[in-house]
Amino acid sequence: MSTVPELPELPDPAEGAEGSAPAGPADAAGPGGAPAPQPPPATDDELFAQLIAGFDDPVQAEDRTWPEAEDVADLAPAPRPRPTIVRLPRVQALPPVDPRAWVAAEDPDEGHFVPPPPEPLPRPEAPTRLAVAALVLGLVLIGLYLTGQLPGLGAVLGGGLFLGGTATLVSRMRVDDDDDDPDPDNGAVV
Repeated sequence: MSTVPELPELPDPAEGAEGSAPAGPADAAGPGGAPAPQPPPATDDELFAQLIAGFDDPVQAEDRTWPEAEDVADLAPAPRPRPTIVRLPRVQALPPVDPRAWVAAEDPDEGHFVPPPPEPLPRPEAPTRLAVAALVLGLVLIGLYLTGQLPGLGAVLGGGLFLGGTATLVSRMRVDDDDDDPDPDNGAVV
């Protein structure tokens, strides 16, 4: 492994203030006026390899740059205590039950309810019955006209019956307006 090149010593600024000339490139010259050989700068890969190689090396106390309180050497993990194993009591298992052989208990109240007979349908009023008949008869006359079994006057009559029956049924539809409610306060009473 190569070592990190040493940095040249910088002149003390206090010495330069006493009147001596500042150190320049001529001062860095070696014996005989020839420049001192400088080691070539290390590449990033070489520096990284040096860091990785010295990662696990212990640091001397005088070389530390951090406070002593941040040392983690004394904080080695303590061994964990072993857990105590408690044996659970054995439980007697029930024999398996075949779901196909299981029969539900009969409920004595089940099957005794008889629903009341439904109310009879209300009989439609005469104008409603006539409007439905006109609607159906109009459709039949239009169908006969389209099949060619009825002349043109029958189609006009069928169209009139259909439109008249439809208009009558629409006009007789019940409209439940909330505004026509005779007792608007029929809600819940507290």
